[in-house]
Amino acid sequence: MVTINPTRTALEAVRVPGITADEAFSLLHVELERFLALLETLATDDWARPTACTLWNVRDMVAHQAGGYASGTSYREMFRQYLVKPKPGQLPEDAVNARQLAERAGKSPAELIAELRQVGPVAIKNWAYQFRFAKQITIPHAVPGSLSLRHLMWVIHSRDTWMHRLDICRATQRKFEQTAGHDGRIAALVMLDVEKTLRRKLGQQALVFDLLGLAGGVWKIGAGQPAATIQMDVLDFNIFASGRFSYVDARPRASLFGDIALAEMALKNLLVLY
Repeated sequence: MVTINPTRTALEAVRVPGITADEAFSLLHVELERFLALLETLATDDWARPTACTLWNVRDMVAHQAGGYASGTSYREMFRQYLVKPKPGQLPEDAVNARQLAERAGKSPAELIAELRQVGPVAIKNWAYQFRFAKQITIPHAVPGSLSLRHLMWVIHSRDTWMHRLDICRATQRKFEQTAGHDGRIAALVMLDVEKTLRRKLGQQALVFDLLGLAGGVWKIGAGQPAATIQMDVLDFNIFASGRFSYVDARPRASLFGDIALAEMALKNLLVLY
């Protein structure tokens, strides 16, 4: 631990505990229930509202989630979705997303919610406890460099729903339900990926992310003593780390202390998979 002031202590992000199958099941279950509860509050007009994912409105985002959970219902459905051929210049996940939306183009909001309720519990159980062969596979990925399917199933799927729940809350002006235990753990696992993203770029330097809010915390990234601190609202930070805010959007939302050039370099190189 690195003390940054008398009342707040930075935890080393590299020491964030890894996840287990049981915890993955719990995070996925809670997140899906919160996502569904949010959808039930939406008015008819809310489904057409634009989101931070600029190509999608709220309905598109929910169709993507329904397709994502459907991919976890069987090996056959997983490979049917994931083996779609991207168009020239298209990322593989964008091709998968496009198929998910196209296949649900005619579904009403009520039908999308019903699909999520049907396929969600099946996918959660499979992602947590089944698909043992797939979990041994690691694939290339543009953001982290490589991605294990176990990390995808145990960490990224709950993070993706969490992020899209936040997207929809911001788009429809709904309150984002959060608790320190659930949302704080998802945010901590993000910081473990932030550590992996920034460590090489920091060299022997270190900095602190002081993330404010119920799901927040104080995290040391890199080796040695911290030379800079980045203070930011934890939800704004995750919107930025996912690529939804540009650096220009995020910089006014962050307070930087110490080595400002180091902190700005870290922000400019920050992108995590959600």
